[in-house]
Amino acid sequence: MEPRLDHRRYAASSLAVAEPSVPRVRRAPLPDDAILVIRGDDLDPATSRRQAEAFRRRFSDWGRWGLSAFYARNDAEVDDLGSDQLERFSLLGCYRVVDLQKAGFEIWPTFRTPHVTIAFTGDLDDRLAALADVAHEVRVNPYHESEDTPKR
Repeated sequence: MEPRLDHRRYAASSLAVAEPSVPRVRRAPLPDDAILVIRGDDLDPATSRRQAEAFRRRFSDWGRWGLSAFYARNDAEVDDLGSDQLERFSLLGCYRVVDLQKAGFEIWPTFRTPHVTIAFTGDLDDRLAALADVAHEVRVNPYHESEDTPKR
């Protein structure tokens, strides 16, 4: 005789609990010595638009647009990010935290360190234009491997 399945137990353990759709914000704040926010950049505003729209759809309960980035405290950390987290990008956009905050952007420590989200509200086109106007440095990522680059 086959064992009987207890459907009550199965049903209770398989219920999905609806959780608010907000990003995981770390308890630890952005370090005081984090001076730069680094984004992989292809210099195409449509890329930022798509990412912000996807973020808003995924985390609709948060009520903000969001763009993925990473914090860095110095050039060595920018270099590390370029070789690891951002190697798929040929260009890196480097923003000073203070400049982003002055322009009305929030920097949230999200997901795993050193990931951050550049968060903002308001009209998406206006805010992306404001982000483009924030002083920043565009650096060539020496670790980027294009599809044409032979693998090491």
